[in-house]
Amino acid sequence: MSRKTRTVRTLFAAALLACAAASTTAVSAAPAVKPAAVTAHVSSHRDEAAMTDSASAMVKHDTAMAAPAAMQRHLPAEPGYSKNAEVETKISPLSPVTPTSPITPAIDLPSIIPSQPAPGSSSTADAYAVRTDFGKSNLHKWSSAYGMDTPWDANDVTDTEHFKSSTVAFLDTLNTLAQSAGVSFVLTGGAEYGYHAHGTYSHENGYKVDISDSGVYVGTTAYRILLEALTPFKHHLSHEWNNNHYDITIYPADYTGSYSGADHDNSGDDE
Repeated sequence: MSRKTRTVRTLFAAALLACAAASTTAVSAAPAVKPAAVTAHVSSHRDEAAMTDSASAMVKHDTAMAAPAAMQRHLPAEPGYSKNAEVETKISPLSPVTPTSPITPAIDLPSIIPSQPAPGSSSTADAYAVRTDFGKSNLHKWSSAYGMDTPWDANDVTDTEHFKSSTVAFLDTLNTLAQSAGVSFVLTGGAEYGYHAHGTYSHENGYKVDISDSGVYVGTTAYRILLEALTPFKHHLSHEWNNNHYDITIYPADYTGSYSGADHDNSGDDE
């Protein structure tokens, strides 16, 4: 074989080797691609699994909501509904409570405002029963001339001799109640003439009496006794703060006009 022929064969073999090497490199560099059929199968399987899990969770949630509260604590703990089931177990509706009998206070609280007597009632008639005088065991008399415990027969300043029979009846009732309760009252004004305003139901006509407010105020036993003594009488009571006494008018039993009782108002009153 000639030298020229050997050279041609050598070049041809080299070219074949070079082509083979290039093909191998290209194949190894290309990424691996999964068949389309396999990818689709895997994706479908995952979707079906997700749908199955979702449906199972919904069934378990519905079961938890429908199950009685006593059974819910036995349900398996699953994320997403175990907390709700726990809340459902703790919260239960309250049954309405309807009292079987009327609710009444344990004690009867007395009113500090006396009720006015019904016209013609027996208590009114008894209260207005004529007395020749009133008890003085728990009543005291004050006057500007003699001071505290002025003698009852000293009537030139504070006159307690010329009261109307209705005023005498009230003072007698007041003394009786005061004696039972262990309290006392001080009379500071009576039927004296010239010290007070004029009028039909005035001091000078014997329908009014002034009682000191010392120790006699709302909440005290003395105040309660004063109101209790006034209750069966047709009366008007006002507190004259500037004069430190209660101004009390006792109307006669046959009085048909208006009277306000205990209103603590001294507008229009005789002093």
